[in-house]
Amino acid sequence: MEPLIDPASAGARVASTDVPLVPEAIRDDEDRVRSFVAARAVALQALLGLGGLVAFLVFLLEFSAGTDPLLIAIAGGMLLWPLRQQPSVRAVLMAGALLLFVWLLRVLGGVLAPFILVYIVAYLLHPLVTMAQRRWRVPRWLPALAVTGVFVGGLVTVVLLVVPALVGQIEHLARQVVDLAARLPDLVARADFLDAAERAGLVRRQELVAELRQFLPEQVGGLVGRIPAALAGLTRSVGTLIGLITMIVLVPVLLFYMLVDFATIRDALLRLMPRYRGSRAYMTRVGDVVGSYLRGQLTISLIAAVLVTIPLMILGVPFAMVIGIMTGLLNMIPTIGAVLSYVIGGLLMLAFGTWGDVAIVIGVIAAESVLEQSVLTPRIMGAQVGIHPVLVMLSLFVFSALIGAVGLLVAVPATALLVGLYRAFQGELTIELSQDDPATRAG
Repeated sequence: MEPLIDPASAGARVASTDVPLVPEAIRDDEDRVRSFVAARAVALQALLGLGGLVAFLVFLLEFSAGTDPLLIAIAGGMLLWPLRQQPSVRAVLMAGALLLFVWLLRVLGGVLAPFILVYIVAYLLHPLVTMAQRRWRVPRWLPALAVTGVFVGGLVTVVLLVVPALVGQIEHLARQVVDLAARLPDLVARADFLDAAERAGLVRRQELVAELRQFLPEQVGGLVGRIPAALAGLTRSVGTLIGLITMIVLVPVLLFYMLVDFATIRDALLRLMPRYRGSRAYMTRVGDVVGSYLRGQLTISLIAAVLVTIPLMILGVPFAMVIGIMTGLLNMIPTIGAVLSYVIGGLLMLAFGTWGDVAIVIGVIAAESVLEQSVLTPRIMGAQVGIHPVLVMLSLFVFSALIGAVGLLVAVPATALLVGLYRAFQGELTIELSQDDPATRAG
């Protein structure tokens, strides 16, 4: 019986359908050709981009005097955007974006200030709205409306009741300081405590009195002269009556809408931040730390101002509201603020009060400090910033040197922000001077 399929013909058919194999050498040559073509395209693109950048810089040198920085930024971004895959180009784009952001803040600072302030308030009040929403299981707009009403009502109460009394005390204190400065040379001329120092040759009374008569009027006159200028600047920043009314109406509406949609607004702002390893979680962690610190510290400072002001007013101490609010503001400055509260309060009472007033002021501030350290701080602060006290002290001096008195208030949260960013980008910010890998040497 003959086989149904001839083996020879079957083998021929199989051989005829086989695809010839490509030698490895030919495949390697094709890969090298493709790599060369891709590298040449990248090099050509980089060369064209570099030529365009040079032409752009020449244009800037020729016409920069009358060119809008915003137009320059847009043109530079359009030029560099096709090359954004290169690390150096991305760095240039980020640096340019930072400069553009700072320039826009300077130009639009007056317009953006209300929105920034309202966002900060919404950032601080957001957990309260979220807690109320989850606890009572109501629509978010309802607790947002309640929190907005309480905040605006408290702000109006402060403006109508506290501010006039505070301004009156500050004006009275300013007149007292001017009178004291006018009488100080005569007081020094008759002071008995300078007799021993004059006999020892440490001081010359007549020269000291002459210097005081010349120095004090200049300083006091300059201080008094700056007050109207500051008020005029404040008036210009507020604008006309229509602008003031617009701000009064705008702030509650902005606060309500920001509280209702805070998560959406926050996520939109976070998307503007650069990614680190594909995530922006580092900004969330930094925001949580700074937010916890600001909420806790502002709450403690407000309580401290109330706890100092009310007892001093009841006991009839002069300038009680000035001392209380000053204590609350200085409470925002770690360590140094407490010392300044004692010093300034004691000096005010030495100059314009009695020894009994000095004892009362120091006793009230001391009692508030004990209550703050033992009760308020452990219960309110919650999550701590986690910064070493030495770094806190250094940040206070650095920020005060950079931006003045405001730097003392923003030093700790700004340092917490910088520390969080450094921890997130620590690997990229580290510069290794040695070419050897420490892990390799250890092995």
